[in-house]
Amino acid sequence: MNEEARLLIKKLGLQELEGEGGYFRKYYTHRRGSEILGGTIYYLVTEDSFSSLHWLPTDELWYFLQGYPLEQLVLYPDGRHSLTLLGPVGEGIAPLSIVPGGCYQGTKLLSGGYALCATTMCPPYEQSRYRQGTLELLQDYPACNRLCDFLQEKDR
Repeated sequence: MNEEARLLIKKLGLQELEGEGGYFRKYYTHRRGSEILGGTIYYLVTEDSFSSLHWLPTDELWYFLQGYPLEQLVLYPDGRHSLTLLGPVGEGIAPLSIVPGGCYQGTKLLSGGYALCATTMCPPYEQSRYRQGTLELLQDYPACNRLCDFLQEKDR
């Protein structure tokens, strides 16, 4: 693992995220009185651990904070897919992305290094509504030749 990534894990108190991969820490819970509206986390992608394909019910906003560019694969319910570059502002690279609710998404480094991001979901993430992507997704997305790149080894 990149030394800068190790330092970020320590400085930010990040923990491994089971299932999906990567490292995270809850940063903020958005509230209106006692009502919980959303949640924001730090999320770190490394060469060894990335956000594998998973389904979430609500929109997720990704903010690139520092590091190296990422690829973000989104599988839409109608069978389409898209691949977006997330990272420092540059040609074809955006510092923000929105993953629509009801889609599968995975995010990994374009090449080596690490990437520190933050994500926000409203309402906040709930483990009970999370679904891990598996090789079975190929049946619904046969035109997506990169799908397997965004699955954890155990899910292939």
